[in-house]
Amino acid sequence: MRKLLIVLLLISIIITKSEKSYAWGKTGHELVAKIAYQLLDDSTRKMVKEYLGNISFEEASVWMDEQRGNSYYNYMRPWHYLDMDKGEKYVPSAERNVMTVLHSAINELRNYKTNGMSKKDIKNRILVIFHLVGDLHQPLHTGYAIDKGGNTIMINSPYVSGNLHSIWDTQILEYKNINIDTCMNIISTMSKDEIANISKINELNWMYQSRSYLDRVYSFENNYMDKAYIDNNISVIKSQLVVAGIRLASVLQEVFNPGAKVKKDFTL
Repeated sequence: MRKLLIVLLLISIIITKSEKSYAWGKTGHELVAKIAYQLLDDSTRKMVKEYLGNISFEEASVWMDEQRGNSYYNYMRPWHYLDMDKGEKYVPSAERNVMTVLHSAINELRNYKTNGMSKKDIKNRILVIFHLVGDLHQPLHTGYAIDKGGNTIMINSPYVSGNLHSIWDTQILEYKNINIDTCMNIISTMSKDEIANISKINELNWMYQSRSYLDRVYSFENNYMDKAYIDNNISVIKSQLVVAGIRLASVLQEVFNPGAKVKKDFTL
């Protein structure tokens, strides 16, 4: 019996390691949250803080990933991604994926005053939105089913290691030392019109924008990733983090302070 239990434990570990990685990793998700924090108006920021309680913006952004070890939340595992074959068009369905769950959470919060939503449910929707806005902007979370969003593609490189998905989640970002100053400096160069355009809430457009980068994501040969590849794609990663942060701020403001606009005059 003891040997059987050991075997079953090893199998469960192997299965867990083979499952999908989750978007951006802790560093990327926290960057999205930090960007949103800087761009929110004071009223919205205060309301979100009140609903989150003792959870910070950064902690809220990774809450869904941190539940992976809790079997109670296994139902959330498919919520982090949407796989479609190359060239396939999205067809709305009842499937619980990053698109449908994010869309539902945003719509439910839009009507939280009239639908009798409890403070606990509002907090849970906020946690979901914080994380899934980030997930949707990692191109491989809207990737191809054939390789599980890059999880089954192993990369050789002197700069990064592991599967393609994890490299895009975390490793390129950390190798290039992308931080909040990097992101806010990019935003400081944007016009109000550019920020307003990015801020438009349309999850379908966000998904297709992420997928538009997949050709660049797969622009390596023989599973080898050189420095030129990393240099060519870091702009995509920085842009998607920035765009995700702006859009997270936009969603929160539409829900809690309709009419407010993402700030252009922020300070670090």
